[in-house]
Amino acid sequence: AYYADGRPTSRHTYYGATMNESRNRAMVLGGAQWGNGWMLSTMDGFSLGSNDWDAASSYPNAPSEFTAASGSAVTQNRASGDIYVFASYAVARWNSASNTWTRLLTNVPAYGQYSASAMDTKRNRILVVGGQTNDRGLYDMSANTMTNVTFTGPNAGDMTGDTGNGMVYDPGLDVYLLRKAGGGNTIYRINAQTFYVDTLPNTNGSSIPSATNGVWNRFLYVPQLKGVIYFPSYDGNAWFVRTS
Repeated sequence: AYYADGRPTSRHTYYGATMNESRNRAMVLGGAQWGNGWMLSTMDGFSLGSNDWDAASSYPNAPSEFTAASGSAVTQNRASGDIYVFASYAVARWNSASNTWTRLLTNVPAYGQYSASAMDTKRNRILVVGGQTNDRGLYDMSANTMTNVTFTGPNAGDMTGDTGNGMVYDPGLDVYLLRKAGGGNTIYRINAQTFYVDTLPNTNGSSIPSATNGVWNRFLYVPQLKGVIYFPSYDGNAWFVRTS
């Protein structure tokens, strides 16, 4: 999990990279480690202040459900920095203030592997969509419950059959926005209250290339710009669409 100098090893991060504003750190959780692809359970923080990693084992390991399968759903509560993971039909939370993990639920209807997820900050709910088992789970953070939702609308059928999609919640539109790996300008729009699914009207995006090895966390909502930025690949152009 670590090099000889104590810094974390290279890895496929999948959904396991978030920006914790209260700690001023980029948090990296789990992932498939370099060399053999085994799943990691470690969690690490990169300090933007010191421009270096925190010491090894500064943070507790993720729950066993998270490391049992690669690419499980990860969502951050941006206000608190808390991280929620949906893996192997279980829900767990890392509390940023106390630096502790808590297993919240087991035997939930969403498996979580390769599933996109995002937090509705208006209703304090997290939607988990797609992945290996076509998840459509809705986690209520206040009630600590998870149920399935039914998608309607002209693009409801497009919410299944894909892995590694990117999804964000846009508070200005009160919708989830979902991006698949294919080229072009299609962004799916999911009403956060009714789960009616259509596409977001936009222009000048027909030449966007396909994403390299999935979208994951390269599709991000930027509050200051009131829109979404997208990086189809590591070394290619960035794309932005103003949404509100």
